[in-house]
Amino acid sequence: MIKLHTQQGDCLLEVVTEVPKSAKKIKLEKTFIVLKGEGVNLHEITDTAGIEAYELDGVLYLKTLKPVELIHQEHGKTKLKSNKIYRRVIEREFSYEDMEAHNTRD
Repeated sequence: MIKLHTQQGDCLLEVVTEVPKSAKKIKLEKTFIVLKGEGVNLHEITDTAGIEAYELDGVLYLKTLKPVELIHQEHGKTKLKSNKIYRRVIEREFSYEDMEAHNTRD
């Protein structure tokens, strides 16, 4: 079975074949926040020398140039493989109590 995504709590990264041509490259600092979780927890990459980040219409794309680690205070470390392109997906869940869908909160 081929795993086409990586998930760390509420942060879901799908493998895609390319970054859209109209996506804008994001200037990276030493640490890059992939997703702000609920409260003070962050999904972040602390070694940005191994990635390129792009954004298009609120969708984040990560291009890994070498293996990097996605770090979260509660979920630990998740390895992202080199030479892949990941698209961040905001996971949604349906509340039968409220009868509406909303973003998953970690």
